[in-house]
Amino acid sequence: MNTISFNRPGAKSARASLTLIGLIILSVLMCLFAAVSYWVTEQGLITHKKEAWTQFQKRLRQPVANALWVYDHNALQTALDVELDSTVIGLRVVDDVGRNRAHSGQDVPGIGVLLPTDTEVLSVELPNIEGTKMGKVDVVWSNTAMREALQTTLLLSLAQLVVVSVTLLGGLWMGVDRLIFRRLRYLQETLDKVAERKVNDKVVALPVLDNDEFGAITKSINAITFRLGVEIETGKVAGEEARAALSNLQSAQAGLIHAEKMASLGRLVAGVAHELNTPIGNMVTISSAQKAESQDLNDAVAAGTLTRSALSRYASRFTEGSDMLLKVSSRAAELIQNFKQVAVDQSTDQLRTFDLASQTLEVLSVISTGIGTNLITVEHQLEPDISMHSLPGPLGQVMTNLIMNAVLHGFNGERTGVIEVTTKRIGSHACITVTDNGAGIEPEVIGKIFDPFFTTKMGHGGTGLGLHIVHNIVHGLLGGTISVRSEVNVKTIFELHLPCNAPKRI
Repeated sequence: MNTISFNRPGAKSARASLTLIGLIILSVLMCLFAAVSYWVTEQGLITHKKEAWTQFQKRLRQPVANALWVYDHNALQTALDVELDSTVIGLRVVDDVGRNRAHSGQDVPGIGVLLPTDTEVLSVELPNIEGTKMGKVDVVWSNTAMREALQTTLLLSLAQLVVVSVTLLGGLWMGVDRLIFRRLRYLQETLDKVAERKVNDKVVALPVLDNDEFGAITKSINAITFRLGVEIETGKVAGEEARAALSNLQSAQAGLIHAEKMASLGRLVAGVAHELNTPIGNMVTISSAQKAESQDLNDAVAAGTLTRSALSRYASRFTEGSDMLLKVSSRAAELIQNFKQVAVDQSTDQLRTFDLASQTLEVLSVISTGIGTNLITVEHQLEPDISMHSLPGPLGQVMTNLIMNAVLHGFNGERTGVIEVTTKRIGSHACITVTDNGAGIEPEVIGKIFDPFFTTKMGHGGTGLGLHIVHNIVHGLLGGTISVRSEVNVKTIFELHLPCNAPKRI
């Protein structure tokens, strides 16, 4: 028997794709945080510079003006000298007629002379004394200290961001590898070993290691394989009986029943393979496209041709790809969840007492917001005071599936119409009907709608599991019956008869 290994040659690695996506997201976040940190720090330093310049003018203007007024050169020189520091590196006093009266520190360059980097010449107008203009003070102002502080702050922010990002990525990677990839490898290896067994070997259940999603999937696989084993054994017995007594009508009928069951199982497996192939193929395509985008980005960085607009386009494409990847992976998760529902573990639900009308209203309030269209109206006629001792969760799932089935198949997202839910008590049972005035069901397919993976929208959002799950829940968990009547382009009615006291499950 041919088997498929977990890491087959040429297969795309989900681990590598996840790592690439994580690195891209972290890189984008690091660039964004660095830009924000740079801008905030720069604005703070600019504000600080303005405040320092204002204080500098307040300290300098009056003492220099007074010294000029009384021609006190020593006081004038002292007033200039005390202001020199790493920011103020040169001062020159010019009187009202343009004569240089004093200077301190670096010479003030003339007009048109190139200034050193991070250096500028500013002027302080001196206040008038008794109506006489006193002139101005030219200041050589250095921004080197401010730039160094800005660079230091930026480097510290980047270092902190890198440390945090690496720590988070490492922790996430270890957690994902331990909780998902290792267990997927174990499950795949176990399935391969089971697949290598001969047909005549006894079916052995897979070990359930943990009571979580992987454990639930393992239980579902065990339920399916056990059911297959039973069907195979039953088929053998039926074949022997058919060969022993071909004229026996009862044996022939049993053989037909078994053949139909095996065909249903074949459609189930084929449906799972077909529906999962589409989202997984999409994930592979999206991951490949993002890898190519990442290579283009690396090439642009290496060549020094990366621009802000190009980086923005790359980020937009990566975000779009991530959204698409999340959408298709959610689709795959939904398919797996539905697959699990086919072999739902019946020991997890609890019986409780509730009012049918109140429970139905709660379900309808949730469904109405999830329909997402104003073309369809959901109405109800609910008989009050119908007390149920049953399973409200599975009952809510049945109602949800029936209504969403009407939206998808009855109205196809384009037709206007009404979906009506009614409840009433008939003896010891509750009767629930879901009626829509949509497209209806063709007579040739109405007998197949409860079969697993039978759908008229294969490849267009339908999985064929919704009504199959409804049938299993109604007949199994809730202990009732479900029937359907339909007239094409007139109406479709699903009618449920449920005992008010659901049967106890062993």
